[in-house]
Amino acid sequence: MKILRIANLRIGLGVLVGVYGLSNLLPIASNVAYKAGALGQPTGAMARMVALWDATAWWQLGLWTAVVAVLMLVAWRLVCGRPALGLYVATLAADAALWWVMQSGAAYQQVFTPADVQMDYDMLLAMAVVGVLIWWVERRPGATAASA
Repeated sequence: MKILRIANLRIGLGVLVGVYGLSNLLPIASNVAYKAGALGQPTGAMARMVALWDATAWWQLGLWTAVVAVLMLVAWRLVCGRPALGLYVATLAADAALWWVMQSGAAYQQVFTPADVQMDYDMLLAMAVVGVLIWWVERRPGATAASA
């Protein structure tokens, strides 16, 4: 019964990591669409993003996309009962570093309110908590398919 609960927690953590990764695809896709000219001249709420889209380099978008891909791999490994902590920690560190680079730019400060920035901090904190839970789950006996 205890192993079943650990498996359910792993699946839940995998879903959380996957949702977080997928949620990052919308801003990436919006930025790429803008840079490719597919959005034309944005109006309304999207217009405020133009300064940030202009300031975001292609290498940042590429790295961000790679982070999302690895997060999806981590989610899959969690759901399948495979070890995922090391990969998750490395990916979370890359995600936080990339966020710091973007957040420290003037365009980011221009586009986002302090409440928006606080929400980013909250999201990073939540993902750190997920990392602690992955660590806790993976140290349980029989917690990974590799140990079975």
